[in-house]
Amino acid sequence: MPSASNRPRVSVVIASYQHAAYVGEAIDSVLAQRWQDFEIVITDDGSTDGTPDVIRGFRDPRIALEVLPANRGACIALNRGVRRARGELIAILNSDDAFEADKLAVQVRFLEANPSIGAVFTRPQFVDEHGAPFTDATHKDYSVFDVENRDRFAWLRQFFDAGNCLCHPTLMIRRSCYDAVGLYDARLAQVPDLDMWIRLVSRFEIHVLAERLTRFRIRAAAMNASGGRPQVIRRDAWERQRVLEHYLKLDADTLARAFPEDAREPRPPAHWLAERALARGTPFHFAFGLETLFRALAPDFDDEAYSRFIELTGRHDPFGIHRPRSASGEEQARAQGEAGRGSSTLGQLARRLGLRRGAA
Repeated sequence: MPSASNRPRVSVVIASYQHAAYVGEAIDSVLAQRWQDFEIVITDDGSTDGTPDVIRGFRDPRIALEVLPANRGACIALNRGVRRARGELIAILNSDDAFEADKLAVQVRFLEANPSIGAVFTRPQFVDEHGAPFTDATHKDYSVFDVENRDRFAWLRQFFDAGNCLCHPTLMIRRSCYDAVGLYDARLAQVPDLDMWIRLVSRFEIHVLAERLTRFRIRAAAMNASGGRPQVIRRDAWERQRVLEHYLKLDADTLARAFPEDAREPRPPAHWLAERALARGTPFHFAFGLETLFRALAPDFDDEAYSRFIELTGRHDPFGIHRPRSASGEEQARAQGEAGRGSSTLGQLARRLGLRRGAA
C-alpha cells in the first residue's frame, strides 16, 4: 500500500543507456514486486537506440523519466536520479538487469528490523544476454560477490587489499547515507561503486543477504561496463589508485580498527598504508604507494632516503610503460619475482621514512 504521506517508501533509481533490448524487462521486474510502495526514477543518458521510447511505452504513473540531450556518463545520470528520488530508501537497478519479485520486500523488511544498518545488498543471480542462467565459472565475476558479512572496519580492509566484492544493482540504501557521504563521483567510470563503498563503510555498517534477488546480466564480448576491454583495464587501474586515497583521510581510530597489526607501529598512517599497498604488488597499489611516499617526503631535506626513493621510481614500472606485449612463462616468472623484491625494498624504504620523518 502507498504510504500515508503520498511519498513512496522506496525509490528505484535506474540510469539507462543503449538498453532498448533490456530496459522493458527491468521495468517490468519492478512493477511485478510484491512490495508496491515505490516509484521508478529513470534518467536516460542520451540513448540513440530507442531506449527512451521503450520507457515511454509504460503508462504507470509511478514512472518518472528524464532524458538527457547527450551522453554525459553513468554517474551523472545516476546522481540525477538519486536527487529526484522521493523515497527514504533507494534501490539501484541497472537498465539491463532485473529484480526477483521479493527483492524490495525482503530488503525493506531487513532495514526495518536493523536500524543500525545503512545499506543492504544481496548476492546476484547471473544470467546471459537471453536471460538464461550464466554458468561459466571461469568468468571474473562468477564468484566474486559470494562474500561473508563483517563489520565496517573489516570491509575497509577488504576494499583496500582486494577491491570490490559488492554488486551495485543489488543495493538498497537509506537516503540518509547518501546525505552523509555524498553521491557518486562522476570523474570515475570503472569503480564509482568501490569509491562509494569505502565512503559508506567509513561511517555506516552494511549487510549482504544470502538470497539472490537481482538478475545480473553478463553481456557477450565484454560489453558490460566492467568488461575487460583495453580502455576499461587502463581506466580501472588509474581509478583504483585514486580511490585508495580515501584511506589517507580516515581518522586514526578507524584505521587502527581496520588495520590493527599496522597501526600498532609508531609511524604516521601514510607511511604504513604506503607499505601495505606496496606489498600488495598490483600496478595501482604500487602507484598509490609511491605517490604516498612522495608526499611523505618534504621537498628539501638532507637524507639518503631521497636518493633511494628516486632510484625506486625509475626502477619500477607500475603503469607497464615498457612491459612487452607478450612474454614467455620464464619471463613472466622473472618479472613477478622482480615485483616481489621491489615491494620488499619499497616496504623497507617506507619503514625507514617512518623512523626518520615526522608526520606526513
